[in-house]
This record gives sequence, C-alpha cells and structure tokens, in this order.
Amino acid sequence: MATGPSELRNISIEEVAKATPRVASADCASSKLHSDRRYYCPELDVLRFFAFVSVFFFHGLPGVEIANHSGWSRLAAWGFRSFKEAGSFGVCLFFLLSSFLITQLLMRERLSTGTVHVKAFYIRRILRIWPLYFVFLLLGYLFGFVVPEWRVQASRLTAFLVLLGNWYVAAFGMAPNPIAPLWSISIEEQFYLTWPWLAKAGGRRGVLVSSALLLPVSCLAIYFISRSGRGASQAIWFSSIVQFEFFALGALMALLLKDRVPRWSNGLRLCFLIVGAVLWIAAEGFFHLRESVLDSGPLSYLIGYQLVGLGCVLLLIGFLGMRPEWVPRQLVYLGKISYGLYVFHYLCLDVVSMAFGRFFSPAHGILAVAIQSLSGMSLALLLTTMLATFSYRYLEQPFLRLKERFTFIQSRGV
Repeated sequence: MATGPSELRNISIEEVAKATPRVASADCASSKLHSDRRYYCPELDVLRFFAFVSVFFFHGLPGVEIANHSGWSRLAAWGFRSFKEAGSFGVCLFFLLSSFLITQLLMRERLSTGTVHVKAFYIRRILRIWPLYFVFLLLGYLFGFVVPEWRVQASRLTAFLVLLGNWYVAAFGMAPNPIAPLWSISIEEQFYLTWPWLAKAGGRRGVLVSSALLLPVSCLAIYFISRSGRGASQAIWFSSIVQFEFFALGALMALLLKDRVPRWSNGLRLCFLIVGAVLWIAAEGFFHLRESVLDSGPLSYLIGYQLVGLGCVLLLIGFLGMRPEWVPRQLVYLGKISYGLYVFHYLCLDVVSMAFGRFFSPAHGILAVAIQSLSGMSLALLLTTMLATFSYRYLEQPFLRLKERFTFIQSRGV
C-alpha cells in the first residue's frame, strides 16, 4: 500500500536505508540525504543560474552583421555572433536539468513508496509553474494596452494559455512582447504530461527505453522539418519533439548515474565546462542553428543539435558534485529564483532599452556600443533580479509551501 507524505516523514533513516540503499548513499556537494530524505544539489542551482545568464546574453547582447566586416574584424564579428546566439541554448540546458532532477525524484519516490503518485506530481507542477506563469501572461496582455508594440493578439494569448505557445510561435513567429520567452514553459509542461505515467508503469527500464527512443525520434523530426525550406531553423527550434531530445538526455543521465555523484578533479571539471561551452559556440558558429536567414541542410542541423546536447551533458557533469567551497551562496540563491529571472528578463531588457533610447544618442564605434550595451544589460539584470526576488517572496513561496504537502521526496527548501 502506498504511504502518504505525512507518513513518510515519520520513517527513520535506518528504515529508508534498508528499503532504498541507493538513495541513502547519494550526496551532492554540501547536502546529504537526511531523515526527511531530502535530495538537493545546490551546485545545480548555480548551473540553473548559468543557463539563465546564457539566455539573458542571447536576448541582451547587440546583434552583429558579419558581412559588414573583413579580415580579423570579420573573424571577431563571427565569434561574437556565435557566442551571442549560442546563449539561446541555455533553454536546452534548462530542459536537460529539469528532466534530470525530476527523473531522479520520481525514481526515488517509486523506490521509497512502491509507486509514483501521478496526481501529486501534477499538483506539484501546477503549484510550482502556474501561479507566476499565468499572472505574467495576464500582465503581458495588460501591458499591451500601455505599449502598443507589446500588444498580444487574442490567438497568441489563447495558445499560451493552453500551454501550446511554442507551436503558435513555430507557425507565426515571435512577437515583441514580454511573454515571448514563455514558449519554453509550454514545451516543459507538454513533456511532463506523460513522464510520470512512464515512471509509474515502467520504472527505470520504462524511462530508460522511452528516453533512448526519444533521441532518434528527435533526429527524425529535425531531418523532416529541415527539408521544409526557408524558416526551418525556427520551426526546428520551437518544435516540442526536437526539444524533447534534451529532456531525454537529462533522464538518461539520471538513470545512468544511478544516484552516484562524480568525483572529478577540479582540473577535469574545468575541462568539461570549457568543452561544453565551446561545443555550444561551435554548434552555432559552424552549423547556424539559430540564424533564421541561413537555412542549413539536414546534416548540419543534425550535427549541430547533437553538439548542443553533448555540451549540455558536459556542463551538467562538470557541475554535479562540485565541492561546497566552489558553490557561492549568492549564486545558489539566484539559481533558486531563476524561474522568475527567466520570466521577467525580457520585459526588463525592453524597459531599459526604451529608457536608454530616450537619454542616449545611438553609439558609434565598437567601444561605445560595448559600453552602452553592458550598462543597459547591467541595469536590466538588476531590475530583473529585484522583480524575481519580489515574485519569489510574495507570489511563489506561498504556493511552494503548499506544494510540500504533496511531496514524497524532499528537494530544495522553500
């Protein structure tokens, strides 16, 4: 018989160790499995913040037209553009990390209680994602009455309300309104419609087989979409089936590690992180995954997305198990509020851009552009952090406390 959350909290650590030896032996950075069976790796909050910063750079850094440069200047422009566009792969890292953690928790829950409580899973997802998501959708809609450029069409709003925003964007393109980045939430929620059912019915083997099958399915989706012609890069990027590759990789990492935490040397970890970031830049620089003007062939897209996936995996194993002294509390907190950071950053970048447009004349020269861009991005990041902190404290925390009532394996504290 399955036990409820309140009953689980009364189980001693000795009983848990006998029933689930793998769970009881795992630890991450400075946190271990306590009597409430908490599974929390603070270093992964730092990785989550890194994913956000990558997306922030992608949206905040100015664009560069490579054709306007020549010689060494052209090479520098190519490198800068590749770095900027590669920042968008922070979304893929979010997907992989989310799947890694949730798969870990589902497997632990199944081992501890004998089943996966699907209803409780969906309640937890709703309480974590929906309050901020729907509040911001409403705000984004209302902003459109104040700033005409931000006006949201009824059809677009409807698609985002029913969590199909990514498919709408794939068909009709992005719009310059604050809700634009929320397309990724739609993909995440779509993926988790089936995942707890697979974990419940098939356990580790079922999740392993499903994850392994998703990889070739994602490649097939890339192949067929890439043959559709102009605009394929955007259609591929916003496709749920394509992005499911990163959820599959995260789940596979959770299963293959089997609760073990890598004990790499600092030098090897640094190599993983550098190579992971270089793979992102190479994927964009050579295969143009995010450049809408350049439609590469199927082989380029296939190779590029596999490089992004491998880069995400290397970043994960580079961070996982990192020593406590390498995990600053400030960055852990920023990772903790990264959902709010992601939701608000596009709005803050737009607001700061409007303000800078009024008080500063257009910059000329690389140095002037760099100073203005960094100043604007710094101000936008500060504003984003303030809004995310406020949101976490007054909007998200009450729902997170309620979420704990439906939690069987404790993770990060509220």
